This record gives sequence, structure tokens and C-alpha cells, in this order.
Amino acid sequence: MYESGQGVLIDIKQAAHWYKEAAIQNNIAAQAVLASLYDQGTGVTASPQSAVKWYLKAANQGDAESQFQLGLHYQDGNGALQNDRQSFLWFSKAAEQGYLSAELHLANIYRLGKGVKQDYHAAIKWYKKASSQGNASATFYLAQFYELGHGVVQDNLRAHSLYQASALKNFAPAAYKAGEFHENGKAGKTNLEQAMKWYKSAANKGDSTAQYKLAKLYQNGSGIEKNIRIAINWYKHAAIKNHPQAYYHLGLIYEKGEQGIKINKSKAFDYYQKAVSLGNLYANAHLAAYYEQGIGVPMDIERALALYQKSPEAWSKVNYQKLSEHKFCLKNATTELFSVPIACTNRQVLSKEIKNKKITVISENLADWSDTYFTGAAIEGTSQLEITYTREDYFASAQYTFIGRSDPSLIFRIKEIVQQKYDQPDTSEGDPIKGEVSFQWLLNDGIKVVVQRKWPDTTTFLTYSLPEHIELLKAQQKQSPDKIYLADNDAENKTIGKVAPSFF
Repeated sequence: MYESGQGVLIDIKQAAHWYKEAAIQNNIAAQAVLASLYDQGTGVTASPQSAVKWYLKAANQGDAESQFQLGLHYQDGNGALQNDRQSFLWFSKAAEQGYLSAELHLANIYRLGKGVKQDYHAAIKWYKKASSQGNASATFYLAQFYELGHGVVQDNLRAHSLYQASALKNFAPAAYKAGEFHENGKAGKTNLEQAMKWYKSAANKGDSTAQYKLAKLYQNGSGIEKNIRIAINWYKHAAIKNHPQAYYHLGLIYEKGEQGIKINKSKAFDYYQKAVSLGNLYANAHLAAYYEQGIGVPMDIERALALYQKSPEAWSKVNYQKLSEHKFCLKNATTELFSVPIACTNRQVLSKEIKNKKITVISENLADWSDTYFTGAAIEGTSQLEITYTREDYFASAQYTFIGRSDPSLIFRIKEIVQQKYDQPDTSEGDPIKGEVSFQWLLNDGIKVVVQRKWPDTTTFLTYSLPEHIELLKAQQKQSPDKIYLADNDAENKTIGKVAPSFF
């Protein structure tokens, strides 16, 4: 009366008082209600321990709901010490009375072997009872047993029928499985139209696996016209529910700019990072590449190595090996151009740093063996810089061309600048009087530096090279001319200028 307000004002506290009075008199219904009030903190101070006390009294008098609730409290350790055996006992008592939720919980316990020996036959018995009462979840698990052949003869047709029966009761995981059966032809012929129907049904109910699957079908055009924007939409829905593969595929789409989507490295990085945090191993390799190359984040070789190691991608293992070798190289590399240790660098890194110094590009093309830059505006005394690379785009050589053919003393000024940095040359050749001379330094990190002036051309050059890569380059060019070697630019400024040593 006080609870419902029949003839009096609603007063939950008063209702709780009278429920307690009746419960003390062993009224089963009052004991069950009082226990639920203590569970919820309604009209009384919430107390799981008091809830267990009154559920136990009602359960011992045969109240099925109280038996089930008592099973939950023991299962969760809420108001009583966690005890799987006690949980199993009370679920069993309630299930024997046909209490649906208890039947489902008991079936789950047998399926998982939690607190009892795993028993598929017993699980099937209780799933069948719950399913016969219309429980969609029980029907779904029953379908799984037939699909996997656990405790029954494997039967895809029976499994498919049960999945669809569960799906028709709006159970999203079952709708996904129904779609999967149609897509893979597990219960007859492949039917992509039906697969899409069930995937959409599950996806619209919030099933993240179905949302991910639907996204892939739209992305690949499987059974439907390709539509990357719809695919992205479904990937995002799945990602919101922390689906790691959805985050990974979003990263791939924005990294590659798939199907007209604008490349967005920043978005790709964020998606890969989220995928990694959720356990997607493949995203590790892509994230590693960002740290290796410093794309949108500070370059971090140690972080890149750690991520490459975690990925199962074959190319990740190759990159790990190469980066490990690069790390070792960096320990010994001392010769720098544009603040880059050239013994260990590649085309991408060096090109980026050159342009950061506001040096004008004459020619940059990955299909060519070399890149050429106009250096006159940035480096006094020079006209251009040509950098050659191996087929793998590892640094091979960098050659500065200096202005001043008619100035025989220019080579000595260049020599003095290089000498201040690297000490006396290791060797020298030629005769300055005849106009042809070269000075050579062999540095500790393997880099060879040469200042030379030839006759009759009389142009002065400063060259940095890595001999082992020069030999590799020659062999590659002999083997195949896949990359076209560009001739030196013959444009020349004969003005004698000052020489600035800051970039070499």
C-alpha cells in the first residue's frame, strides 16, 4: 500500500518497514522484496549483505527468483564471498523450477566450465530449455554447438536455422552469424544479398563485428557496388565500440588515400595508434614507420624498433632488420650534410632536410639515380649540388659544383675549409701548376671526401661519397638501367664568389 500509494501517500520507507515486519514473520514474498530493496537502496540504506541475508531466507523457502539472485551475489562476490560452487547450487535450484534466467546462467556455467567440470551435454540441455521459453541468447548458443559440433553431431543446416530463429528475435550476434553463413555458403549456396540483409540487421542493432564486416563489403565491392564513404561510416561505427580491426582499416584508408579519399597521415596515425592500444598487431608495423620516418611525430628509432618487433607482417621483420642496422650505423656516423649523418641516410630523409634549408630543387625524381639542387642562393660559392643514390635510395654521393673556372686558387680555399673540419688530407694527386689536382680524406665512418679540379674543364668540385654504395650503384647501373642517370647541368656562373662552409 505504502509502496504503490493505494489510499495513502507513497512512502517507500514505510513500505520497507512493513516488508521487514512481514519478512520477519517468514513471508516469502516480503523477504524477496525486502532483499531487492536492500540491493537497490530503495527505502533503506543499500546493503548487499542484508540483501543476501533475506534472499537466502526466501530461497530456502523455495522462491526461484531469490535463488537466482543469490546465485548472482555468490557469482560476483557481492555481499558474500565469491563462491562458484554456491553460485552453481542456487542457479541449479532456480533452473529446476523453470526460472528462465537461471537456466541460461546454468547453461553458460556448463559451457565455460566455471566452478564445475565443462559439460557440453548439460549446457545443451539447459540452452534447449531456455530456448523453448523464447530466449534468443539461448537459441544463439545452441546454434553455436551445432556449428562447432560440441556435444552434438556437427550440423550447419541446424545451426543456420537456429541462428536465424534467434536473429528474428532481434538478437544482433545471431543476425551477424546468419549473414556469415549466407556469405560463406555454410548452409547451402552463397547468397551475398541475404548476407548483406543480415549484416545490416546486426549492424543497425549495434553489433560491432557486423558493422566491421559490412564496411569491408562496401570497401571491396563484395556483393554490392564499392562505396568507400559508406565503408568509412561503418568502420567508424565499429571503431566507436573499440573494434581494433576497424581502427586499423581506417588507418589504411587514410594512409593510402583509397578510392579518392584524400591522404591524411595525421588521421592514419591516430587510427593506427588506437588499433595498437586495442591489440591489433598489424597496426604496429604502420605505426613504427611513422616513428622511423618522423611523420607527424618526432623521429624515435627505439619506439619504431619496438613496434616493428610486435607486428607479424613480413615487411615489418625486414624493416626491423634494416632499422637495427641503421641504428648501429648511426653510432659510428660522424660526417653530416644538412645535419644528416650521410653514411646512414636515405633519399627521403636527406631530401626533406635539404628543402628545409630553403634550397631550390632543380630535379627530384624517384625514377632517376640522382637529385639536383640549385645551391647558389643558400651556399655562397656554389652553383649546384647533385646527390646520387642506390636503387634502394641509400646515399651514394653528394657533389658540389663551385663557381670560378678562371680562379686557380679556388680549390685551395675549398681545401682549407675542408681541412679545418677534417684535418690534413690523407692523400693528394696531380699538379696545381698544370691545373689538375685532387685532395682526399678518408673519414672514420667510411665517408670519402674529395676536393678536385680537372683539366681542361678547370671546374672545382667537392664530393662526399660512401665507397661501398658507389660500388653497389655501379653494379646496379650495369645490371639494369631502371633509373636514368641525369647529366650534370651545364649552366654555369663564372663569377668568383665567397665560399660558405656551413653546409659541408
